Amino acid sequence: MNITHSAPYLICSLGLFATLAGESDSLSLGDTLSMPTDQINTIMRQSAMPDLGEGRLSRILTRYYNESLGGAENWDEISSLQVSGIIKMDTGKFELTVYQKKPNRFRLRVRHNLRDLELGFDGVTAWQRKPGLDTEPELMGEAEARRFIHGAQFGSHLLYPYADGKEIQYVDTVPIEGNLCHQIRVMLSNEYQVDYFIDIRIYQMLKSVHTDLRSGLVSEVVYKDYVRGSGMLIAKQIDNYENGEWVSSLTTNDFKVNSGLMPWMFEMPQ
Repeated sequence: MNITHSAPYLICSLGLFATLAGESDSLSLGDTLSMPTDQINTIMRQSAMPDLGEGRLSRILTRYYNESLGGAENWDEISSLQVSGIIKMDTGKFELTVYQKKPNRFRLRVRHNLRDLELGFDGVTAWQRKPGLDTEPELMGEAEARRFIHGAQFGSHLLYPYADGKEIQYVDTVPIEGNLCHQIRVMLSNEYQVDYFIDIRIYQMLKSVHTDLRSGLVSEVVYKDYVRGSGMLIAKQIDNYENGEWVSSLTTNDFKVNSGLMPWMFEMPQ
């Protein structure tokens, strides 16, 4: 059993998630966040859903925050998420449990024949413990840890729009599986480019594409069959692709919001 290479796609996707198609597709001031850099204070940079003002991109993000995540007040009441389900890969089907805690703590457990693969990030260190009776936890390699940490953000990279090292831009309105979507691009300081595709009618995220600008690897996550929990939408079906090839499909069967997860639960076991 080896799903380590697909874990980053899972954590990117579990992150939880007036038609504007007639507007101009040319890049304009409204296609970026218009707040001057010298006017962005510390409180705004640390806010998951700050007031974004006017402009096309600002309106899209604000509606996404409100309709998919329940708005700023609701989001502040959410601290953690626990999800369980079945992950299907070309090597078989496995039981999966995921634990997430704001802002970026993450732990994943995959079970097969009573043997567990565990992956975790405590906000500083990314670690893993491979299946086996006597295996010890170990630090992830540099490249693997970089991918894992990129996906550990609670929610999506559309949150904290004024965070240092982040640029967000409206790209276009495009068709995705029969639906028109806003394509929103996030450029991150970790050399990842993330494109989010948000349905223009109901503001559900239908797909995200994560491009590693160092390696050129393209990871695509498709979200289906949403349910609402504690005000936010959670996808029950998540399909993952790498460079256009299917990698895995996750079907969730249970989730718990604010289940009392503590920071120490994400640390590498001693």
